[in-house]
Amino acid sequence: MPPRLLRSPSPIPARRGWTLAAVTTAMAAALAAAPATTPGAFANEGNPTVLSWGAGRTGQLGNGTLADSLSPSSVTSLFRGDVDQMSAGGTSSADSFALARTDKTVKSWGHNSSGQLGNGGNTNQTVPTTVPRLNNIKDVAAGGKHALALDTSGQVYSWGDNTYGQLGNNRTGDSRTIPDRVQGMPKVKQISAGCDFSLALLENGKVYAWGRGIHGQLGNGSRATSSVPRQVTGLENIVEIDAGCHHALALTADDTVKSWGYNLYGQLGNSSTKSETLPVDVDWLEGVSDIEAGAFHNYAKTSDSHVFGWGNNQYGQLLEGDETFDSNISRTNRTAPVEIPRLEGVQHLAAGARHGVAVTADDVFTWGHNGEGQLGNGTTVARYDSVKILKEGSAIKNVVASLGGNTTYAY
Repeated sequence: MPPRLLRSPSPIPARRGWTLAAVTTAMAAALAAAPATTPGAFANEGNPTVLSWGAGRTGQLGNGTLADSLSPSSVTSLFRGDVDQMSAGGTSSADSFALARTDKTVKSWGHNSSGQLGNGGNTNQTVPTTVPRLNNIKDVAAGGKHALALDTSGQVYSWGDNTYGQLGNNRTGDSRTIPDRVQGMPKVKQISAGCDFSLALLENGKVYAWGRGIHGQLGNGSRATSSVPRQVTGLENIVEIDAGCHHALALTADDTVKSWGYNLYGQLGNSSTKSETLPVDVDWLEGVSDIEAGAFHNYAKTSDSHVFGWGNNQYGQLLEGDETFDSNISRTNRTAPVEIPRLEGVQHLAAGARHGVAVTADDVFTWGHNGEGQLGNGTTVARYDSVKILKEGSAIKNVVASLGGNTTYAY
């Protein structure tokens, strides 16, 4: 039997024995009680394109317009069958952009004032365009206003904003509009990008970080900025990394989670709101198989398909069981992981700035803040329960949310 999670300190009651069918039934009941979505919310059944919805003011929807979309719309000329990976960046909806990895090349669209689209210019793009100089790419990461790519030889490339040295090129204060290699690391196996810093997981299980360090997000015991990659202190045998806006998570080989950086909302998960310059243990978690860092909240999925969340909960990001939603309701941020029974059995999760999205059995569910339509339910009404936005048969396998913005993608 897969390892279980330590339960005793959980702030909400544990619910064991739930099956996927039971969760689906519970979701269906919740949806039946929810307001009906507009017809447009279901208009994409069978649509083979990548779908996007929410904020669109910088072209980040990729559909040729600058308008918000309250329901799923097609990303121009980008088909789900061609896309291996997506990553969506931005510090807010005013500077959001997206990357898609297709057949070992990269396409980009959205905001570009810092050159984060990597196409040699600074003009926003409303449809996907190819990023030059990138070949044999196996991982991409969109940060606040910069981006990273990793090729099959283990080399990292960076471009975009470099105010805090987040490009790792031993410079600060400038930007690059085309990709360039990051020097000073052995072979890399995974990359991730925060709002103002960068992470790389090496093939030897160590982690390097560079960029802004004011919140401790570089994990080296200092709050100084670094324009070159430096090893995160004390991390060994790491198998996955993920950067939030100003904090980071790392999954260990023994299926536990480490965190470091900004902690105002409890996003480090160590029963504290004190920011940390060195990695700490996330409380209670065992048997973790996947981590997902949002801007200020996180999710962790376990090997037995349970989901935990912690951090900012202002807009119901942790799906706790309040039946009402009112913007004046004060909710409790969670400084240690709590179980989210409604998400048991999900295939894939994404955490945005203030909302969440998940895929379960080819359905997509969204919840949380909705000021720019990022829930895709045809409204801008925030929801404190999951909202089904795509019918079965859509063949959606993965979802992505803008790091600091209000745009959602499904592919």
